[in-house]
Amino acid sequence: MDQNQSRNYKKYNSKNPLMGIVISNFMNNLKEASATLKNINSVIDIGCGEGFVINCLDYPKITGVDISRNALRIAKEKNPECEFCSGSIYEISFKENSFDLVIATEVLEHLERPDLALREIRRITKNYCILSVPNEPYFRAMNFFRGKNLARLGNDPEHVQNWSSGKFVSLIDTYFDVLEVRRPFPWTMVLCKK
Repeated sequence: MDQNQSRNYKKYNSKNPLMGIVISNFMNNLKEASATLKNINSVIDIGCGEGFVINCLDYPKITGVDISRNALRIAKEKNPECEFCSGSIYEISFKENSFDLVIATEVLEHLERPDLALREIRRITKNYCILSVPNEPYFRAMNFFRGKNLARLGNDPEHVQNWSSGKFVSLIDTYFDVLEVRRPFPWTMVLCKK
């Protein structure tokens, strides 16, 4: 495997059949949550990485934002019809109410200031958001039992935030109206409205 590939890229391309089932379940939950929404004409995936989430969605206009230019290059190759730009979740270069749906999956746990990111997400959405994070302690346990990050008791070295499902929903509830909570093991996924 190429040394330049991110941990995210390796996860979504894992040869481990169990990991494949877990990722497929996550993507199916994401598709099902978004399928319930009406009049979605503009979508942004913040922290889009290599475009795996964008690749699984079926919307006419999707924009991807990430801080990694290498990830954006791969995302563009996989999704040539989509728009991509480099940027930070703390300062998204779009006007207020620019998108019908904002997606940020597996992003908030990497941030020192998730509160600032959630304010920025609220600013750019017209209506809906789908947000997901690892559901702790299950995410760590899964890592530990598959022999990953043993010295850190399964915690990913890039994760600076750790939420149980209930704590994450409570956090989101301070910024949005929570419409639906899904728990595709080992994540928490929240569909919410501005």
